[in-house]
Amino acid sequence: MAGKPIASKDIVLYLNKNGAHTIVTDNLPVSESPAKKLSYDAWDISTADVDIIVNKCKKERVNAVFTGIHEYNIWRTLDVCEALNLPFYASREDMLNTSLKSRYKALFRKFDIPVVPEIPSIEDVNKTDYPVLVKPVDGSGGYGISICYDEVELRKGYKNALEVSILKKALIEKFIDAREVTIFYILQNGKIMLSALANRNTGNGDKYTIPLPVLYIFPSQHLNNYIKKLNNKVIAAFNSIGLKNGMIFIQSFIDNDEFMFYDIGFRLTGTQEYHILEHICEYNPLEMMVDYALTKEMGDRDIKHLVDPYFRNKYAFNITFLAMPCTIKEYLGIEEARKMPGVLRVIENHEVGTTIPQSALGTLNQVVVRVLAVCNSKAEMIELIKVVTEKIDVISTEGNSVVMPGYNLDEL
Repeated sequence: MAGKPIASKDIVLYLNKNGAHTIVTDNLPVSESPAKKLSYDAWDISTADVDIIVNKCKKERVNAVFTGIHEYNIWRTLDVCEALNLPFYASREDMLNTSLKSRYKALFRKFDIPVVPEIPSIEDVNKTDYPVLVKPVDGSGGYGISICYDEVELRKGYKNALEVSILKKALIEKFIDAREVTIFYILQNGKIMLSALANRNTGNGDKYTIPLPVLYIFPSQHLNNYIKKLNNKVIAAFNSIGLKNGMIFIQSFIDNDEFMFYDIGFRLTGTQEYHILEHICEYNPLEMMVDYALTKEMGDRDIKHLVDPYFRNKYAFNITFLAMPCTIKEYLGIEEARKMPGVLRVIENHEVGTTIPQSALGTLNQVVVRVLAVCNSKAEMIELIKVVTEKIDVISTEGNSVVMPGYNLDEL
């Protein structure tokens, strides 16, 4: 379901490698749908047209349906799987519990896990509360999120968030400016395991848009503290709502060694850290979740002995290159970066000729390239980050470099 989002190509490549007859459906031509280019068959049916897809699947005897990272497509895939009585790693209740901010915040509070406090309504916002963050209660990718400094901006931002929200609901929170970490869990047959914890370094936000990720570093120096303070509570919280299989990521602020959760997702991520986990720990969450769609099993082996959030004493990173609004003419340094020792993947998020519109500012649509790598030491990692950052560039059709500033390595 949907061939353009990040991870769709990896899903199709894995299925093709293992002999499946893959079909990709969306409303895009093959030239604009990367996964369609790799699939054995392609349907020009929008993922919104669930009934049409269901009937087509019956006719073609489709026996597994899956999707990648976008929550909208996850909901539509869930619709299709329910109609066809096919397995999907998450039930409808699982998705409601982990995608509705009101639900998962209540769950975390029940287990004494800190979350960013929300403000009930526009009328409850005091002058001393500004700036505040307004966002849809559902969705992903940074869409519909804005930072507001007064009531006029708040009402405008709230309206925008409602327009983006599928449920037509928005949330108001106190805006927090702090360092961040991302926490990852892998779930297999009811066993919930902490798989990774990364520093999520952000940048390039302006006064009104949230800063976007520019660098993830694994494992975070906050890992011991997290395991000591929150890991068992989080596992207990997820067990209490019956989560069994799949993967979860949690985004958290951290200040003075104190964590404060602000978002979670019960799905694959656009950061594609599954490549790093496969290289270091020898299991791949994407492949396991695809396996579940085919077999109702998260892979054919127990991975308990493989899961290691300390990454076997290695370091890993994911550099995210962001671009200013433009039309992409060419990428520079991509092939050179791919050949560097330690580099696992260099992934172009947009094809040459793609236009990044002005409306993409503050959203993950600004991501143009990701570089994933594994190193033996922190010093080796920092040096490789420097070299990769200097090598890669993106040029617009106007002949300008459009890569936005990355992370200050002096702060690592």
